[in-house]
Amino acid sequence: MTTNPSTRPRVRATASKERLFEASMHLLGSRSPDAVSVDEIAAAAGVSKGTVYYNFGSKEELVSQILSFGAQKLLNELGTAAKDADAYVALKRMCEVAMDFVATYPSFAQLWLQNQLWAQQDEPGQFLSLHAQITDLIIQVFDRLVVLDEAEKLPLAAALFGAAMFTSRLRTAGRTALGRDQTVLAVMSAVDGMLATHRRVGSASS
Repeated sequence: MTTNPSTRPRVRATASKERLFEASMHLLGSRSPDAVSVDEIAAAAGVSKGTVYYNFGSKEELVSQILSFGAQKLLNELGTAAKDADAYVALKRMCEVAMDFVATYPSFAQLWLQNQLWAQQDEPGQFLSLHAQITDLIIQVFDRLVVLDEAEKLPLAAALFGAAMFTSRLRTAGRTALGRDQTVLAVMSAVDGMLATHRRVGSASS
């Protein structure tokens, strides 16, 4: 009897993707994607190799989908932090979220940083798209906090996010003695400098 495709278990379910993401990030912690097999990822996630290929078609697509899942996971967590009623606190919480995410998934951060360096501008890919979405989210919080010229917003947002991600990756690699809270304060000093040189939203013009 032929099984109806609609009744087959789908790896695309969020819970299964979460397991695949966790397993992949663990395996990619010390090896490149080329050195990690589908068998290893599937076994670590508790999913059959055949089911992985049925849902994704290839290892390349599996890795791409897993990383997209991780990107959305980070974006969702940052989005929640950005909703804080106090815009300054929202930026601080977003910084903490980024750092904690990197500490939990250093492999994801490594792949993201590599992609930022290697990606072609005419082929933005998922990681440049993630960068654009996150910097846009930061800019939305900036707009609640401080009056900036349009030309200033993207460079400042990119610098803030880049500092949080890169410094956190250095910490997970043991390349800096800075603690988490010290790192947060260091990154937020850029926000303090911005507030010292620009008018706050809602304040009277000087």
